[in-house]
This record gives sequence, structure tokens and C-alpha cells, in this order.
Amino acid sequence: MATGSPASARACPGALLLAALCLLAAALAPAPARAAERCNGSRALCARSLDRVVLAGAHNAMSSASLGWQIPNQSVAIPGQLRRGIRALLLDAHYGRRQPDGTVVTDDDGRTTTGKRGRYLCHVACQLGSTSLVEGFRQVRRFVKAHPHNVLVIVVEDYVTPADLVAAAHTSGLTKSVYRGSTRRWPTLRRMIARRQQVVMLAEHHAGAARWYHLAYRGILQETPYTFKTPDLLTDRANFADSCRPNRGGRRGSLFLMNHWSPDVPPPEPDLAASARVNDPRVVVARAQACRRLRGRLPTIVAADQITAGGDAVVAAVRELNRRTPRWR
Repeated sequence: MATGSPASARACPGALLLAALCLLAAALAPAPARAAERCNGSRALCARSLDRVVLAGAHNAMSSASLGWQIPNQSVAIPGQLRRGIRALLLDAHYGRRQPDGTVVTDDDGRTTTGKRGRYLCHVACQLGSTSLVEGFRQVRRFVKAHPHNVLVIVVEDYVTPADLVAAAHTSGLTKSVYRGSTRRWPTLRRMIARRQQVVMLAEHHAGAARWYHLAYRGILQETPYTFKTPDLLTDRANFADSCRPNRGGRRGSLFLMNHWSPDVPPPEPDLAASARVNDPRVVVARAQACRRLRGRLPTIVAADQITAGGDAVVAAVRELNRRTPRWR
């Protein structure tokens, strides 16, 4: 009996009619791989290059109330941010020394001598809160390994040497996922995912020690200002033009960071109501469109404080910006 597909025939033992029906059903079934394909949660983004995608970002992503940090910029830690849809992390890396009481003291200038020197994620003063740099990178690696159909960008405000940061990435396993290709012509998310190179690593001050660790503001990343003392400087449309003007990186970078948080120095206790107003999807989308008109492109990263304020408002705004499939240039 010629059935045309031995596997299908085995799945339909018995009569010829049953075998024929099974073959017909198999032929009509959609191909599962491409039908279910999603990149950063959307099938439409798979065919777009990284510089044509908008990513929801967390400013000072390591600074979290859930970890007991003082003056935190976020309510949930990095793993929770990633689960909520954050795909860009703005991190600060410093040297610090752990004290006998367990606290970590910043040691960027080498004057602190107590305790063993290590590499930490902390903001300005490690005394306010800290996480081992290796552990922070390991959290990102775990997420990417468990959710491989996602592409992330990490921008490091770096106060550790490139060699020490690269060593931390190696120890954490993150180097298994770093992007190693061109930063002049970005591949599609589909290709980055297929190559298992889903994490773009950028540094603010110094880079090197590995070909995948790039200097952000030297032709790769351009940005908006990041000092906004009151929320209305971001929420009032009359201020959009000024809030979108070029800052570091000028207009050259193929990736574009829209800094979107206020105030620039957070209060001792997070003002979640003010953050919710700033993170409102209508505000984020309107400001991003204003930046597109001024800068000729939509932001690649929308970076916010308190990304949980207003629910998942920032992620929802980014989803809307991606859904509109805008003209980028």
C-alpha cells in the first residue's frame, strides 16, 4: 500500500480510509516553526533590523526597592523587569569593597582599603545598594537562555576597566549570548536570535578587551538629554522639542536612546504617581513621535524609572510604537 508518508501511516493504523484522512490533515496543518515565530514577543519584529525596533528600557535597572536599595530607581529587580517586557538595561558598574557588616563601599578611586575589592552594580555610592556584577550578568544570561527569542541591549555607565567587565561577562556565562557582528549594519532580530547573539553590549566611557564590547557614543548610540527636574518637562507637548534635542552621540548613532525619567535626582521615596504620569503610554508615544520628527527616527530604547508605575505602561507604549510600523527615516 503506497501511502506517501510512512510516519503518517504509522500514526493511522488500520484501514486505508483512515490513513488517507490522516495524510490530508497533515498536509493541511500549518508549519509550526514559522507560524509560532516571535521575536521580542511579536512576529512582525522578526524581519526588522535592530535599529528599526523600539525596546522598553529601565534606567538604573540594578537599583531596586525589592532588593532593599536606598533611593531606588525601580521597584522590581532585573529578573522581574525582564519578565515584564523590559529589553534594554541601563546599568552602572563600580569597584567596591565588602565591609565586615556586609555592606559594600564604593572604591573607584582606590582610597578605600578595607575588604577585598570587587566589581559591583551600584549607583554612585555602593553603600546605597549593590549587586555583584557577575550575578547581574548571570541574571540576564539566565533570562536569555530560558527565553531565546528575545534581543536585548545593555548600556553600561562604566567605572570598571573593560578587561574587568569582560571577565565578569565570561564568568557569568553572558558571553555565550553577546552580539559579535557589525554595529554599522544591524541584522534582523531573527538572525540575531538564530545565531544566539541576542545581547548587545555598550559602554559609556571605555570599551575594548573584547570585540563585542563597544563604545556607545562613538557612532553607535545617540540620545536625548537626561536631566529633567520636573515631570512637566517630559509630559507637556510644548517641551517635546527641547526634550528631544541631541545630547551625547550627536546625531550619528544608528541606535537612539530616549531618556524618559523625572526628576533627574530621585526623592528619598519613589514618587510612583509622578512616574505614572511620565510613563503614560500617550505621553511616551507622543514624545517618541516628536523625537522622530526632530531627529529623523524613532527611539530604539525608551528608558524609564519605576517601570511598574502605571502598570506596564512603558511596555505598552513601546508595543504601540512597534505596531505602527513607522517610517524610520
